[in-house]
Amino acid sequence: MNGDMPDEVDLEEQADAVADFVEELLGQMDIDAIAEPAQQGDRFYVDILEGPPEDLALLIGKHGQTLDAIQELTRNVVGRRLDERIRVLVDVEDYRKRRAFRLEERAREAAERALASGQEQELEPMDALERKIVHDAVAGIEGVESGSRGEDPNRFVVVSPLD
Repeated sequence: MNGDMPDEVDLEEQADAVADFVEELLGQMDIDAIAEPAQQGDRFYVDILEGPPEDLALLIGKHGQTLDAIQELTRNVVGRRLDERIRVLVDVEDYRKRRAFRLEERAREAAERALASGQEQELEPMDALERKIVHDAVAGIEGVESGSRGEDPNRFVVVSPLD
């Protein structure tokens, strides 16, 4: 394994380890749901599925905050167990995938407004992963660029027309 980018087999092993940990965590929380490894594009996820809707909503939390905490806990614990950086994302019933789709849409809309008005457009504060999704979406649109401003947790993306 090279040190920078784990290959697909390593990510599959990580996904399995993450799924095992998340199932342990769900058991401790007395939530009857399953944690299933999945791949979408070049990202590996562990999806929490088939639980009672109120429990799944609890796992997501307000604006995904509980899900982010579960992600961080999982990264730390499984990262220590495997002695490597965990690149697998934890998701609940595709919440992160739906959020990514909405962020891509918002990026396109901001780019259109920037092009039409000639003015830069600021998006709401978001975490590093979400900002990356927006930057990637803007990179595919001709005539605009994106950058980040502010300090976490209030760091946000700015979409600007090119001169």
